[in-house]
Amino acid sequence: MNASGNGNASRGDNWIDAIAGRLSPTGENSFRDALRQFADQPEWCGDAGLRSKITEQLRTLTNADTSTLADCIPTSSRDQALEHALIAARRHHQSLHDSNDAAGDNASSSKCLCLVGSDHGRSVLARMASGRPTLRGNEWPLLPGFVHASADRFVDRIDSSTAVALVSPVDFSGVGQPLTADWWARCRQRCDETGTQLIIDHGDTPAAGNGYLFAHEMVAGVSADAVILSAGLVGELPGGLLVLSKSLASHLDESAQSSDLVGHLVSAALSTLIETDALATESDAFAIALAERIATRGCVRDLHACGHNVILELDVESQAWIEQSAAEQLHAHVCSDHSVLFQPPLLMTSEHQEALIDRIDAVLAGLEGTQELTEAAAPAATDSDATDLDAETEPEDEVHTDDLPIDSSFDADIDEAASAEDSDEELDDYEDDDDEAIEEDELDDMADEELAEEEETDDEVVGGDEDEEHETEQEETELESNELDEFESNEETEKL
Repeated sequence: MNASGNGNASRGDNWIDAIAGRLSPTGENSFRDALRQFADQPEWCGDAGLRSKITEQLRTLTNADTSTLADCIPTSSRDQALEHALIAARRHHQSLHDSNDAAGDNASSSKCLCLVGSDHGRSVLARMASGRPTLRGNEWPLLPGFVHASADRFVDRIDSSTAVALVSPVDFSGVGQPLTADWWARCRQRCDETGTQLIIDHGDTPAAGNGYLFAHEMVAGVSADAVILSAGLVGELPGGLLVLSKSLASHLDESAQSSDLVGHLVSAALSTLIETDALATESDAFAIALAERIATRGCVRDLHACGHNVILELDVESQAWIEQSAAEQLHAHVCSDHSVLFQPPLLMTSEHQEALIDRIDAVLAGLEGTQELTEAAAPAATDSDATDLDAETEPEDEVHTDDLPIDSSFDADIDEAASAEDSDEELDDYEDDDDEAIEEDELDDMADEELAEEEETDDEVVGGDEDEEHETEQEETELESNELDEFESNEETEKL
């Protein structure tokens, strides 16, 4: 389970590889001797009995009969295994619906139904089958015959024109929610009713455990017409294995290319599984132990498990996980923006499992610490913003106060004296400018009334309590403002 590093970025023994199950299903290096034996062959003339040997090994591991598991083809890549499977399934579909009148029409109507969000490889054909638009750019040609549906509509979309139902047990590009037993049962029944071939892609799914090699058999006990294998059987080298049922094996001829090198690697991995009885391991023990350890971690939204495949759904972005896991020297696989995948090998000592869970918990603890620091910094930033806002609004308040007719911050006596003086000056101005238009007696009467009102205001201010000073000032200000309004109104009227 330890990953040793690669030249430029040496990791050393302190790094833990949490997806080592993709390298080897048991955690042991079963490929060294297989590679050496293959390289030491005096002649590379092909091994005619290799496919039969692998087929017998798989029957031993799965307890499948010759009808369910008829043939195996080791291929140079996982994508090539998918291509062989689609060719065989479409030929089978044509043989069921072939007629003398419309053979060509049936050939063109053979559809391959795939799940939305699935990932089946990087070749042109695999990208078309994948249910992720990001895998298909504008430069990629569109191949006819591929349709996609979500899991809740997938079974209903299967009909007599569907040659292939292509499914992966777990969508590792999302939150990793495995398909349910009821879904598998309905899909298998619908495929049997319509003559559709059920092809299950295990390219990213290592051996399941709990006594099962295939995850779909562990979950629902259903059989497939073809299975594509890769993870854990070739040491993460390019290569795959196509497992065919009797219904499809007869539709592939000798033109289907196989790889002897991949066959030797697969055979070595299967031999290790048989010798160690690794499939008998209770694969859910790791998921249970991990769930118990991280139950109190607030940054974990959910945990999804399918055998030794465990996906954590997080409340933080995956980029934060990458940074924190690097600090804790843990190597895992990021599935989406908020999920991360663990695929440890079936055979782990209790010390190795404890070390892996400790490292995962340490990463989550670091993420929570970062969240707390971020939340603590947020109120401080808010207070600072409020202070800046007050500082910005203070000058505006001062300007507004200066624009008032009377400054209410001065003492009442000073305000009154200044107001009376201003009123006299304004009155004199009016008399000088408008001698011909304004009669003197009206101005005198108006001035006498204003002075009387000011004297009454003075008496109220002197006789009032100090506690009511602010209220009196406001009343005086309003009174003086009204007086000025009256002057302006009279002036305009008289000018008219």
